[in-house]
Amino acid sequence: MNKIILTLTALLISLILKAQLTSAAPYCTPVYPSNTTYNMIQDFKIGGALIQNFGVMGSYGNVITTFKYFNTTTLPTLAKGSDYSFTLDFYSVNDSEPIYFAVWIDFNKNNVFETSEIVMQNNNTINTELPTFGGAVTPVIKTITIPTTATQGATRMRIMRASNDVSIHANYSSTYVLSSCSSTNIGAMGCMYDFNVTIGPALSISEFEKEELKLYPNPVGQSLFIDNKYSNEISNVFIFNQLGQKIKLNCSDFTHGIDVSELTEGIYFAQINFENQLASKTIKFVKK
Repeated sequence: MNKIILTLTALLISLILKAQLTSAAPYCTPVYPSNTTYNMIQDFKIGGALIQNFGVMGSYGNVITTFKYFNTTTLPTLAKGSDYSFTLDFYSVNDSEPIYFAVWIDFNKNNVFETSEIVMQNNNTINTELPTFGGAVTPVIKTITIPTTATQGATRMRIMRASNDVSIHANYSSTYVLSSCSSTNIGAMGCMYDFNVTIGPALSISEFEKEELKLYPNPVGQSLFIDNKYSNEISNVFIFNQLGQKIKLNCSDFTHGIDVSELTEGIYFAQINFENQLASKTIKFVKK
């Protein structure tokens, strides 16, 4: 009898876990009507964490598995008012679709992914369609800022790659915005994944001073230096503008500073990558 009870308990737990992974409740559960949908996301990085358990392209080949809720995956806590580097790596599909993507974070915790909560998409990142028909794949990188008005605590993030659900074979439009829920177009394709993410309080001045990685001087005129107290060595530094466009790559001796004299005045972001290739940190600086 005990063995039967244990077996039934294990079965019940497995069913509950499965339900947690395939249901987005209390958010809308996106399911695309086409049975030709498949996984098209390779991995993503945020706040130095690498998430890469989506599987190979095409591993999800039916309607049931077009959505997954990775409810046991832990993402870094995102502090209000802070900037984070977000990198998405996609697969190049053997089709003309889907060519759009978007990332939402439910900052106000109202269980709805609103257009104003899109932190990353085609038209605010690269302004080009995603690779299709075996085209070259380029990582999509953007520095996102967590609003100071965001509600603290656990909330949800959604990543989607999908086709235009109005006309799936329409030419790419840099102004088209994906819906965060299912498409009603019978031929539309997409894959969608949810993650738990925690919004933390803004870093205080004392906490900032304890940071083991700093840029100075800031604002900067000629040379930007890195104060690195981490044990890992820096491999390279990417400089991005406010549109998320990579405008400078530095692979030289960082002890002599990064020459930013050619940059125009404004706000920029330095993505600092370490030798282990699994960690990075993004810091905002001002060019004067």
